[in-house]
Amino acid sequence: MKIMAFVGSPRKGSNVDTLVDRVLEGAGSTAAVDVEKIYLYEADIKNCIGCLACTALKGGQPCPLKDDMPGILERMIKADGFIFSTPNYVHSMSAALTNFFCRMQPLIKMDIIRDEQGKITGADSTSLIAGKRAVMVVSQGDFSPSRSALILRTIDSNLKDFKLKAVGEVLSTGNLEKAAVKEKPQDMELAFSIGIRLAANG
Repeated sequence: MKIMAFVGSPRKGSNVDTLVDRVLEGAGSTAAVDVEKIYLYEADIKNCIGCLACTALKGGQPCPLKDDMPGILERMIKADGFIFSTPNYVHSMSAALTNFFCRMQPLIKMDIIRDEQGKITGADSTSLIAGKRAVMVVSQGDFSPSRSALILRTIDSNLKDFKLKAVGEVLSTGNLEKAAVKEKPQDMELAFSIGIRLAANG
């Protein structure tokens, strides 16, 4: 099984990074797993400029930005599962993960529906990664789980747009120090169990 993990934290060894590793450990405990872990803040992924070149409105042209994204998207098409992770930054995903979802848009192919006057009335979409499995990982310093409700909802909405199958989420709270989650066996066990679910068949 090929799993691609996208780390939306700018810090290696962070709580997010630790939880992602734990999910991967769980996946590897029950299946032969090929892992590609990408630190979004280190990868050559330029900021989306909103030119719409990759959309049906502009004919689905190649993205004009020259960076690592074309290769990443090609590998995503061949992968079996994904981990999308982020710290809670002002009740939102990190800038890197937000931008990454924007840059994933070439994976969605849309057929625009027009009326007799040529006005757009809707669209049918297909996803080049439809049906693949995905996990969400979020860490926050605040102790209230509700503080990340918007983040989880936003990630889940993106997974639905790409027609991915969400198989679990890890939300760890009260992580005020780097890698504090290592001292939280319940959260670490949850991440491990969701990794097992990510690697499961069916």
